[in-house]
Amino acid sequence: MPKNCVDTKNYEKIKVIFTEKQREQKSLKHPELREKDFIKRVKNTIENPDFIYEDLAKKSRLVYYKYEYSLNSRARYTKIIVKKQNKFLFIITAYRPDFVKERNKTKLIYGEDN
Repeated sequence: MPKNCVDTKNYEKIKVIFTEKQREQKSLKHPELREKDFIKRVKNTIENPDFIYEDLAKKSRLVYYKYEYSLNSRARYTKIIVKKQNKFLFIITAYRPDFVKERNKTKLIYGEDN
């Protein structure tokens, strides 16, 4: 099995890595991380985010969002939390929430959150 399940570059051309070990660990809480299709969405969100916020809990982290679809008038997103280490970004976790927790609470770093 590959060491990294995601190894790509973000919109600023900074390398972003999601290790297989981290994916397995976080999939216990977020079962969507067990789906290959969701891993493709993670990669797409890193490469083409709709918007990025500072993390609410730790300002040293960033939160990438990509709008996916609406279900019963509730938007669904792919959400990815990344942390910078050295010259790379490492994915801490990813999941599919139905709201933007950081909206109006932290700084919008990139894009537009409508």
